[in-house]
Amino acid sequence: MFKMYKYENFIGKVLDGRYKILELVGLGGMAFVLKAEDLVMNRIVAIKILNDEFNGNEQAEARFINESKAVAMLSHKNIVSIYDVAIYPDMKYIVMEFLDGITLREYLDNKGALPWKEACVYILQILRALEHAHSKSVIHRDIKPQNIMLEKNGEIKVTDFGIAKLPNAPSLTLTEKAIGTVYYISPEQASGKETNFYSDIYAVGVMMYEAVTGQLPFTADSPLSIAMKQINQKPRNPADLVKTLPVGVCQIILKAMEKDPYARFSSAHTMCKAIEWVLRNPDVVFLIGGSNDETAKSNPAAVSIDMIDTSEIQNYGDNEIAETLGKNIKRQPNDRKVKGKKVNEAKNKKQVKKSRSFFPIIMGVAIPLLLVALVLGGIVLYKVIFPGPAEDKTVTYPDLINLEWNSELKAKLNNGTFGANFKIKKVEYVENDDFASGRIISTDPPGGHISKSASDSSNKYFNYDVITVCRKLEDVTVPDVTYLTRTAAMVLLQGDMYKLDVITETESSNNFFENQVTRTVPEAGSLVRAGDPITVYICARPVSNDTAPMPNLVGSTVSIATEKVQYTLYKYTLVPVENADGNNTVISQDVPPGTVSPSGTTVTITYSVKPDGNSMPDITGSNKTDALNQLNALGITINDFRAYYIESGDGTLEMLVSGYEYAEAIEIVNNSPFMESHKLTDETIVVYQSIPVGTKIGPDTEIYIIYGVPIEWEEPNY
Repeated sequence: MFKMYKYENFIGKVLDGRYKILELVGLGGMAFVLKAEDLVMNRIVAIKILNDEFNGNEQAEARFINESKAVAMLSHKNIVSIYDVAIYPDMKYIVMEFLDGITLREYLDNKGALPWKEACVYILQILRALEHAHSKSVIHRDIKPQNIMLEKNGEIKVTDFGIAKLPNAPSLTLTEKAIGTVYYISPEQASGKETNFYSDIYAVGVMMYEAVTGQLPFTADSPLSIAMKQINQKPRNPADLVKTLPVGVCQIILKAMEKDPYARFSSAHTMCKAIEWVLRNPDVVFLIGGSNDETAKSNPAAVSIDMIDTSEIQNYGDNEIAETLGKNIKRQPNDRKVKGKKVNEAKNKKQVKKSRSFFPIIMGVAIPLLLVALVLGGIVLYKVIFPGPAEDKTVTYPDLINLEWNSELKAKLNNGTFGANFKIKKVEYVENDDFASGRIISTDPPGGHISKSASDSSNKYFNYDVITVCRKLEDVTVPDVTYLTRTAAMVLLQGDMYKLDVITETESSNNFFENQVTRTVPEAGSLVRAGDPITVYICARPVSNDTAPMPNLVGSTVSIATEKVQYTLYKYTLVPVENADGNNTVISQDVPPGTVSPSGTTVTITYSVKPDGNSMPDITGSNKTDALNQLNALGITINDFRAYYIESGDGTLEMLVSGYEYAEAIEIVNNSPFMESHKLTDETIVVYQSIPVGTKIGPDTEIYIIYGVPIEWEEPNY
């Protein structure tokens, strides 16, 4: 239980000589919220006060201050307004707009699935708030129903910018990257990768899915499993759950929830326009990308979802939103003023009465001005009806040569950083000795190219036909990954040694356990180039009480051999044999390949080492830097990736592994006999090593290590 301010003592008191505290309106893990009267501005406000427990806590204070900075940069009717911030050594608070309503979370819990039009107008308002935030380079990163307020008049307010990413902010810590609610985080966020505007769009897609179906797209018994589904699993089509949903609504949701960030809507604005299309044309069927859907193409209401931003669709205004909701969304001028202020009312009446005596003078001035306005208006109208030659505006393409081709640059090209919004039709990778790998060699059009578009054109995007990027490729031999789990195989094949583009397929087999690799195409031993595709076939057969057939270990490195064995349910003993040509590879095994045994049977693995070989040290529990120094001194090839620890509501610890390009490394931890979950206090503590302590090693030894990073876990309302 957190130590908190005694908020009861605030009731009736005046804070800083200005804010009269009226009542408690909310309690949270880091702060509590009070309703107060601003005696200076004569209005009702909400005051968010940081709990005593977190005073002096750098991360909590930074999050608190970050929220005030983020919202201070923004001014939008669908974003909560901040009026005042106070930072004292013993107390910190934010004064913000008082919202008369409930969270969208509470509303969805009470209502269940919403009518699709109602859901759309709520999502539309959220997207308009995000469109404004993104235009200021603010990424929310924690969009969820708990952070959306629904006022009684149907107006939406986006709140809690505590972990928002701000422009020109310092580099984020790993903890900050991974933070967020698992039900709504994007695949890149769940993987610990850098977030961008598209991450917010994914979260909106999840909320829209939940709003129209009454169900979350991904649920499981643990936050870890949910996060893995966000990364790997496609959501079920909402139409399967609610048969009456328009096709266009389902298409919008599924596009927003694409795993690839750049396959989602290009902006919050574009998603807004798509929703407006559906609200005005419920029968619309979108053409998505290079769709071959003949039904969509033949539909007279079909429109390209990728060109939605250039459409002429009219904005869905406040009056239409109000009509859809059956409410008056237009706020009255004094709806949040404190009632009973007779002085101001009397003053206003006096001013009104006095102004009447000036009526003839005002009219004498106003009528000539009105005539001038009508003449000017006629001229403008004439130009609209009979336009002359349109003035051209020009856009100069930026020079991208030698820039690194990455997600950050893609986002900048797409969001107007370079003076216009650019779309890339094709990216080509070629070898080039004059550029570093990943650097841009050329663009078509080239930098400096000037493109003209009519000033009245609705086309907001300029195309790059081709961007050519340098990739250093080399020939590699496909390793034998049979019997490895899907994750272990992907870690190996996608790693720096091979850099292959892994495609997974499933097939049934009686000779393998579920989730083990049965074969690859091209097969082991084939010569391929780094970056080439390789298809990995995964067994879909359920696990039995026997071992899987013993794989052939001879010729494998000790690290790979032990990985193969541990997933067959065999146990193993390692026996080193000194040899002048020893290279840490297996030379024999006492259980023949293909043998099926009772689970737990031990196989003796004999491998060769040089006479002067070292023994594998115990690096678990060591700081990552110290561990790497030890391994580097031994000449060991290191493959490392992070393990994110999540503390769930019942106090247990789950582990989520992210290796950036290693898409599903979690299984290597879950199935590892060397792994014990424990709470970490250091962000870089080694928690797993693939080679057992004491194993003889040499310069050719390869090892996988995992180091842990603790992250926050928020208990959901479900």
